[in-house]
Amino acid sequence: MKNLLDSHTEGSSEHLGQASIETMMLNLVRYVRILGNVVHAIQIKTKLCQLVEVMMERRDDLSFCQEMKFRNKMVEYLTDWVMGTSNQAADDDIKCLTRDLDQASMEAVVSLLAGLPLQPEEGDGVELMEAKSQLFLKYFTLFMNLLNDCSEVEDEGQTVGGRKRGMSRRLASLRHCTILAMSNLLNANVDSGLMHSIGLGYHKDLQTRATFMEVLTKILQQGTEFDTLAETVLADRFERLVELVTMMGDQGELPIAMALANVVPGSQWDELARVLVTLFDSRHLLYQLLWNMFSKEVELADSMQTLFRGNSLASKIMTFCFKVYGAAYLQKLLEPLLRGVISTAEHIIFEVDPTRLEQGENLEENQRNLLQITERFFQAIIGSSSEFPPQLRSVCHCLYQVVSQRFPQNSIGAVGSAMFLRFVNPAIVSPYEAGILDKKPHPRIERGLKLMSKILQSIANHVLFTKEEHMRPFNDFVKSNFDSARRFFLDIASDSPPSDSVNHSLSFISDGNVLALHRLLWNNQERIGQYLSSNRDHKAVGRRPFDKMATLLAYLGPPEHKPVADTHWSSLNLTSSKFEEFMTRHQVHEKEEFKALKTLNIFYQAGTSKCGNPVFYYVARRFKTGQINGDLLIYHVLLTLKPYYAKPYEIVVDLTHVGPSNRFKTDFLSKWFVVFPGFAYENVAAVYVYNCNTWVREYTKYHERLLTGLKGSKRLQFIDSPVKLAEHIEPDQQKLPAATLALEEDLKVFHNALKLAHRDTKVSIKVGSTAVQVTSAERTRVLGQPVFLNDVYYASEVEEICLVDESQFTLTMANQGTPLTFMHQECDAIVQSIIHIRTRWELSQPDSIPQHTKIRPKDVPGTLLNIALLNLGSSDPSLRSAAYNLLCALTCTFNLKIEGQLLETSGLCIPANNTLFIVSISKTLAANEPHLTLEFLEECISGFSKSSIELKHLCLEYMTPWLLNLVRFCKHNDDAKRQRVTAILDKLITMTINEKQMYPSIQAKIWGSLGQITDLLDVVLDSFIKTSATGGLGSIKAEVMADTAVALASGNVKLVSNKVIGRMCKIIDKTCLSPTPTLEQHLMWDDIAILARYMLMLSFNNSLDVAAHLPYLFHVVTLLVATGPLSLRASTHGLVINIIHSLCTCSQLNFSEETKQVLRLSLTEFSLPKFYLLFGISKVKSAAVIAFRSSYRDRSFSPGSYERETFALSSLETVTEALLEIMEACMRDIPTSKWLDQWTELAQKFAFQYNPSLQPRALVVFGCISKRVSHGQIKQIIRILSKASPLLSIDRGLESCLKGPDNYNSQVLIEATVIALTKLQPLLSKDSPMHKALFWVAVAVLQLDEVNLYSAGTALLEQNLHTLDTMRVFNDKSPEQVFMEIRRPLEWHCKQMDHFVGLNFNANFNFALVGHLLKGYRHPSTHTVARTVRILHTLLSLTSKHLKCDKFEVNTQSVAYLAALLTVSEEVRSRCSLKHRKSLLISDLSMDPVPMETISSQITSPSSRNLQEPQPWTSPQISDRYLSTHHYPTMGQISPRTRKSMSLDMGQPSQANTKKLLGTRKSFDHLISDSKAPKRPEMESGMTTPPKMRRVAENDYEIETQRIGNSHLRKVSVSESNVLLDEEVLTDPKVQALLLTVLATQVKYTTDDFDQRILYEYLAEASVVFPKVFPVVYNLLDSKINTVLSMCQDTNLLNPVHGIVQSVVYHEESPPQYQPSYLQSFGFNGLWRFAGPFSKQTQIPDYAELIVKFLEALIDSYLPTADEERGEEQLRTPTSPYPPTSQSQLSITANLNLSNSMTSLATSQHSPGVDKENIQLSPSSALSNGGRTRHGSASQVQKQRSAGSFKRPSIKKIV
Repeated sequence: MKNLLDSHTEGSSEHLGQASIETMMLNLVRYVRILGNVVHAIQIKTKLCQLVEVMMERRDDLSFCQEMKFRNKMVEYLTDWVMGTSNQAADDDIKCLTRDLDQASMEAVVSLLAGLPLQPEEGDGVELMEAKSQLFLKYFTLFMNLLNDCSEVEDEGQTVGGRKRGMSRRLASLRHCTILAMSNLLNANVDSGLMHSIGLGYHKDLQTRATFMEVLTKILQQGTEFDTLAETVLADRFERLVELVTMMGDQGELPIAMALANVVPGSQWDELARVLVTLFDSRHLLYQLLWNMFSKEVELADSMQTLFRGNSLASKIMTFCFKVYGAAYLQKLLEPLLRGVISTAEHIIFEVDPTRLEQGENLEENQRNLLQITERFFQAIIGSSSEFPPQLRSVCHCLYQVVSQRFPQNSIGAVGSAMFLRFVNPAIVSPYEAGILDKKPHPRIERGLKLMSKILQSIANHVLFTKEEHMRPFNDFVKSNFDSARRFFLDIASDSPPSDSVNHSLSFISDGNVLALHRLLWNNQERIGQYLSSNRDHKAVGRRPFDKMATLLAYLGPPEHKPVADTHWSSLNLTSSKFEEFMTRHQVHEKEEFKALKTLNIFYQAGTSKCGNPVFYYVARRFKTGQINGDLLIYHVLLTLKPYYAKPYEIVVDLTHVGPSNRFKTDFLSKWFVVFPGFAYENVAAVYVYNCNTWVREYTKYHERLLTGLKGSKRLQFIDSPVKLAEHIEPDQQKLPAATLALEEDLKVFHNALKLAHRDTKVSIKVGSTAVQVTSAERTRVLGQPVFLNDVYYASEVEEICLVDESQFTLTMANQGTPLTFMHQECDAIVQSIIHIRTRWELSQPDSIPQHTKIRPKDVPGTLLNIALLNLGSSDPSLRSAAYNLLCALTCTFNLKIEGQLLETSGLCIPANNTLFIVSISKTLAANEPHLTLEFLEECISGFSKSSIELKHLCLEYMTPWLLNLVRFCKHNDDAKRQRVTAILDKLITMTINEKQMYPSIQAKIWGSLGQITDLLDVVLDSFIKTSATGGLGSIKAEVMADTAVALASGNVKLVSNKVIGRMCKIIDKTCLSPTPTLEQHLMWDDIAILARYMLMLSFNNSLDVAAHLPYLFHVVTLLVATGPLSLRASTHGLVINIIHSLCTCSQLNFSEETKQVLRLSLTEFSLPKFYLLFGISKVKSAAVIAFRSSYRDRSFSPGSYERETFALSSLETVTEALLEIMEACMRDIPTSKWLDQWTELAQKFAFQYNPSLQPRALVVFGCISKRVSHGQIKQIIRILSKASPLLSIDRGLESCLKGPDNYNSQVLIEATVIALTKLQPLLSKDSPMHKALFWVAVAVLQLDEVNLYSAGTALLEQNLHTLDTMRVFNDKSPEQVFMEIRRPLEWHCKQMDHFVGLNFNANFNFALVGHLLKGYRHPSTHTVARTVRILHTLLSLTSKHLKCDKFEVNTQSVAYLAALLTVSEEVRSRCSLKHRKSLLISDLSMDPVPMETISSQITSPSSRNLQEPQPWTSPQISDRYLSTHHYPTMGQISPRTRKSMSLDMGQPSQANTKKLLGTRKSFDHLISDSKAPKRPEMESGMTTPPKMRRVAENDYEIETQRIGNSHLRKVSVSESNVLLDEEVLTDPKVQALLLTVLATQVKYTTDDFDQRILYEYLAEASVVFPKVFPVVYNLLDSKINTVLSMCQDTNLLNPVHGIVQSVVYHEESPPQYQPSYLQSFGFNGLWRFAGPFSKQTQIPDYAELIVKFLEALIDSYLPTADEERGEEQLRTPTSPYPPTSQSQLSITANLNLSNSMTSLATSQHSPGVDKENIQLSPSSALSNGGRTRHGSASQVQKQRSAGSFKRPSIKKIV
């Protein structure tokens, strides 16, 4: 054969193509394969390989039927012979021979692989591309292993001398061949191969890398088409298939189309006609198709008369053309005519056959009728030539031309007769079927139409009637119309319209037609090949089109199974079972899982059996138990069967290699017998069970009971080979899986073996190319039938094979416990064969070449460029050369522009240090070929991780120039490009995080460069924040990102800082859209926290550009201070320190020395423990350390683990004022600065927007920093207060904490509004009525009876009195007159509030006020207690101011305050003496100083213990400002420092008082220690301040109180005239009763012995002075006195108590005039109760509504209407809350209508603050333990009736 092919004599090639060489070659190879490895056999194999090589050289002269399949098979066989070093032959000669065989095989393989698309066998449930990839990997791995062998042997070869020289030469050529084979393989299969092999460019073995580069260089030089990588590759290939079929030869012939027409069986002609016409028409080649088809038809016709009469393909094509292109024409032409006939011919009869006439019918009349309509139709037809469709003109013209070549005499007649026969007449005879009419005409009319068509056909055929007698009368008419018909035919056929003018209705090819073409070509491929090679005429065309077609089909793979589309089957839609209804109802067929199941091809329909029944296939091994949902499988089977199961059908069950993993569990197996309709089971004509095995036999035994129905069934047939199956199903109709059929090929069969087990069985052992089969030689019973069992074991499952002796071996399988043992004479041969297939399998297993991501055609240059550049820097010289040559090939192939040409050369010496060369090339390419950027960078990043440190540095160097190009892709509107940029940034981020060693370099090179690209920053920051957020706050990711932000900023501080701060502000803004109770609960919290970390990192060294952003920074700080986990709170603190530091060190701001001094002081101040406490980090030693604890496992970041230090709003005041001081100091040096305005605007924006987490803070900040205030703003604030109040109330029946947070938040909000009012009041205009009205707001807040709010309320009250005093309001009116006057319009609401609390201001203003203030003594905070004392002193002096008398003078107004101050002020006690009982106190005490123990014990007595332990809602440093009163700003004075008085002026103690005080225990000083002293230690120890300190402090009080009072006070000596309990002054019994109640109330609630002693002294006197009124306080004193009498030893205390008792007893006889209920009579029943400790459970469920109404009335009465407000708003000069966009891009939309935003928000349906049932939170009883329990209740959510109005169920009157 080789000689035959070698001889190139003249004409020898002529005969080579006569027969196909494929079968002969395959049989030869198969025979040689079994010869084994003896010397002789090796030589034969070598010769055979040479033959294959020669055969491929003569390929064009040979004919192949299925060339691609044949070549694939040959590659599989020949690569099997390439052993490399895996064959360790001992004999050197054999070694040489095997090397020769390796060489010859590889040369043959190279020739076979050239342009060969891999064609895998159809796998099990694996899609084509995947199977191709696996096959590619198999070969590629084999070749890689062979290369490794070559290099290993070369290394050994160098050690031994001359003998090996020939060997190494051979190895070099073998290596060369292998590289060629790999190139050919990759070249033809780029789509499935490149992504698998690209990883070799980074392989750890440098030799492998170099080899791969050579392969790449080769495929570039060979001109590989990378287009096959495109996603559209499938469509492109179909497109090319269509091109091939429609391809024309030089003489206008259509080789493939005509070959197809000749080989497709007649049953498929209709489909072929449709496909050809549509495809050719879409290509504008319809004329050529028709020409070829008609020519063939005319050539075969005997005469004109038989033309197009049969059902030939040409006729079908012509009919299809007429049908498609002529439908509209016929409709238009015939419809009116036919309708005319039907409407007029109701009684007209057309029958002209006398034999068919009925009685009374007139023959002549009928003939006239028929002629009439025929005439009408004929004239219409010949008159319509102008409307005849151009495509049909083309058809007719073609037909005319073709026929006139063969039958010139009457060619036009052929056109006419064909046109009428195939086109016009069928439509006339059956208009309903043709779709022209919508219902069938009457049979009488149908008969007329049929007769008419005969006449018309005669005219067209140019013949008269001769045979049919009854038609002869029409001959005259026929004859007379011959000419006109001829003219019409000539008209439509004489010229063909130019193809452009023809409207191509089919220019779009439907998928159906292309897929049909694919199927027709695939199924007839072999026949087409034979037809083309045998058909002499087509020799001229050559083999090219067929080869191209074969290659394309190989790429496309087999077409999908197409179910038999038989109409009478599919039209039956039968009712289904419950199961199907259920699955359909749940839309299972839409589910992804179901779609995936369908693609596995477990059950499919294909072909028909010999009986004509459809055949279904069930492939058992494709079902995996546990992985596939059984019900879905049943449903899939049901849907597949459904169109067919009403008629008989057959099933093939393929049990090849089935095992336990494919079984049906028992319950599932039983389901199969019930879910289908009954007839579906009856219609199973036969079940063929293929390849039954041992496991199946066991399974059927186990489930015998379930399967009894199948036992011995005639319909069940077991089949063991395809040949047996062919008895029932024709081979071309069989569709068993390829993997099943492959087992039958290339078998070495060893008969008569014995399988040893407990029962020895005779078996045959068959060894194939991939598996071992063990087939039983005797039949076994399965389901009552005798069966041959066939067990299949794949090579991959063979674990071990042992030759026991010559006749016995064992086989161990992966999934079977016991080894199988066999006996056979040729054991050695069997074992060798099995080892061989196992070895081949191992060699083709890739050692995990990492698979690259999907590569697209445009990725190729970028991807390969990185491989080339990276490896140019390698240390291996051969690799450098390979990389250089690859670079050259790349620039040539893709035409990359590099100045200075590269030239490919072998043996070039490239130095190792060529970084500069590489970077310069990279720069040039980055500038000239920016479109490669994305692919190049993606590849750089993926190659980076696989490289060594040196190469990583190189990679960073040559990557950097490309980063600038990323901007191009962001500007696009193309989302896909933007997403790729984001993907690259994400990969860079991941690289930054993962590459620890390279961290500094990556930061500097990559992020430093990216920071300079303005337009990219947004995208980069987006990626940063996204990455940080996925890691979570404090994760390594988040910290690395924050760190990297600094690198980013190094390039462009202004821009980066602007973006980061802008983002932070935007996000904080967004929290208002969906508010949450705390910031940490908000969805945006992670982003906020992460940005806060970024800001901290950037704040060092002024990377935040402080000068531009100070207001925003301070705004963010005030909103974030003390929120989040510990490290974040430390970060906020660090941020402040860094900001101040940046202000000090910032070069662009030139501050005066004085300002710098302030800044330096602030730095020190912020680092004090006091500020640590304010920032919520009091337990921390160093804030900076905590802020940078970055380990993720550290507790400081996790939100659950830190102890929550609750943040008091007063702390925020302190922080804000410290920041304000800094800002104002700086602004003094920058006159133009708008900082404060901007900050105020920001604060104001948040203050008036509903947002429970931030609004309270913003209100406080706004209060602290605002420099002016309008009535509108005050109105807003009071509105907020009224919105928050209802949230406090509660239905006490439901004890529930569910709504605790809401309640807590509303408290904070009320507190914030009160603080804001306190701060803003001094800024109001002097004449504002609000000054006085705020007094009542303060009182209302006090009445809420809540610890924190009480504190805020007293502050407001104090500020209020002070402000009014500075305005000299009290100079001529008493406080009572002033305040009761302003209250007049609000009287109705105030009365209700008074009534509720039980303190009546109308009855007695002063005592009502004292009733409110006495509660302050019980407050847990020392500051509040101190403030209460101050307020009482102030009031005392204010009441006497307009009277111009001494403030200690007892009168009806001052007595209330004096009584309240008795226990706390020594001066009051000394000035308001006792009349009847001379007090022993002073003298006793001065003589007998109380020992220290008493003091400490009294300080730690129960009542004051609460004071020592810091409470959860107040920090010990609650603003010290309240301690001093003499610092209140007067009107118009607005320095913040005056409003923030942090220190006390220490007054000098007067000599007179010093002595007296030395021994006095009780004064109020221990509550007012010096604010400069550190607080925390005192709080924890029992003792507060040393006596000296206290003395000074008390004195300080008195100095203060004197200052508050008139400075020209008349001194009144302690004399009889000023007696507290003076019946002459206090004549009104109401006043007496109130005075006694105040004293008694204090006794009731105090636990201090000293206080008690004083109070009992005064009460003892009262019992004597006011005996009639004294019974009012019996109830209050009763239990207390009993306790004293029974427990107390102290005579000082007992004396007054005895006095009281005596007096009571003495007056008992006279009837008492005043009962305890007396107070109730004038509205003071709440005096003693309200003055008690803060309630555990608030008793004001309905009180909140009263407050709301009161506040609304207040707004209506004293705040201007909207018009005035608007005027006021315009007076203020608003600055935009964000910087202008010109200088920075912080574009934050703030659409804020101040007068309205809060109310609308608060009353909207969505506002959580309004819509919910109101709830109350009260401090728990256990104040001393510092914990806080919440009582709240969730009562029914109430409907909102109108905006902002609340309806409570009822107002409970507490009487």
